[in-house]
Amino acid sequence: MTNFDDFDGKIEKFRSREHNKVKAVDNIKQELRRPSLIAIDHRNVFRDCLCICLNKIFTGDKILSFLSVDDLFKSDFNLIEGDLIILYCDIRETLQKKAARDELLSRVGHGINVVLICEGDDIRDVMGCLENGARGYIPTSVSLQVAIEAIRLVRAGGIFIPANSLLQSYSSASDLDPPRQFTPRQTDVLGQLQKGKSNKIIAFELEMKESTVKVHVRNIMRRLGVTNRTEAVVEMQQNYKTDYKNYK
Repeated sequence: MTNFDDFDGKIEKFRSREHNKVKAVDNIKQELRRPSLIAIDHRNVFRDCLCICLNKIFTGDKILSFLSVDDLFKSDFNLIEGDLIILYCDIRETLQKKAARDELLSRVGHGINVVLICEGDDIRDVMGCLENGARGYIPTSVSLQVAIEAIRLVRAGGIFIPANSLLQSYSSASDLDPPRQFTPRQTDVLGQLQKGKSNKIIAFELEMKESTVKVHVRNIMRRLGVTNRTEAVVEMQQNYKTDYKNYK
């Protein structure tokens, strides 16, 4: 008489052995694979465009993409030495996304590099990211060619810092002339801010869209290291000799 319980046990052991074999093969393949480039960006269009460019330039390399850092961690993909992660950081990123970025920088192993693509090139932001473990900081204002060369530099073991950020480190913001510290349009907007005018009025008087004014205001606040319009005006009055109300 057949013992079905014993038979089922043998089947389960067989399945377990086969599963372990498959897993072992996958691990070997993972160890033997070439280093990969991993793009992380929640914006589908930009992420897809970046991957297309990477595929054309880094031929033969495996290119992967993920919506978020969490998606990377939840995937079956195991990072190995030589992998390079390209992470887009939104200027309006939430605390949750910032925490995920910091976690990525802290969790990546030795030999796994992270390059950040960010809006702006403020030296404080750049140095903060590099101190946390990033190997490169690419502003969205640079050309595609510069971005690709930055990625190549990091893969070769270097660290990429944008030139504009290095120039900032040699100058004190309070000593800079208006044309050097801010763009001409930012200077115009600053003058209006010091007069206490709203974005809508500034847009009307400077003949630009209100959304453009908001971008200028955000960049001005970022450069001054403040979080709102009032702080920006106070910062200018207390620490800068130039009265921007004389401009435009």
